[in-house]
Amino acid sequence: MDEHDVTAFAASVPDTVKYYLGRTQRLLDRLAREPDPERLLAIRLAPDMFDTAFQFAVAIRFAARALAVPAGQDAPDIPEDATLDDLMAYCERITELCDPLGLDQMAPTVIHRAGEADLEQGVAGYVTCFALPNMLFHLSMAYAGLRHGGMGVGKADFDGFHVYRPATMR
Repeated sequence: MDEHDVTAFAASVPDTVKYYLGRTQRLLDRLAREPDPERLLAIRLAPDMFDTAFQFAVAIRFAARALAVPAGQDAPDIPEDATLDDLMAYCERITELCDPLGLDQMAPTVIHRAGEADLEQGVAGYVTCFALPNMLFHLSMAYAGLRHGGMGVGKADFDGFHVYRPATMR
């Protein structure tokens, strides 16, 4: 990784992972105010997909895989059959683990598994091309499960930047 890559990585990616971990916590907080959050967490977008609860759990774990694993720490296991309370506690635990981590704690390369593939990647490529996209993918699937179940969330709830009037929430 050249000096420019390191600078761009250090300036943006750890903060991006932490930001979307915070957005995940906000979605879980919103979900806690729903009349039947466990029903929403049980939704599957397709029969062969993970349910919304597991999508959240995987997204949260990918935050730890993005920052803790390159720092030589284990990503804590996903809670079994996670309830909303379990997911909120897991998100808090991963946030506490990731908060102090930055480029200075990370090894230059990461050896890991992606499905059944054994990989070795430079830390910038690992985080930007593997861990962060997987985190956002699973967070998007969790968000889609909530929307599919009728929860009134929009893009503003996902990214925290958009503002829409309720009639145009897309």
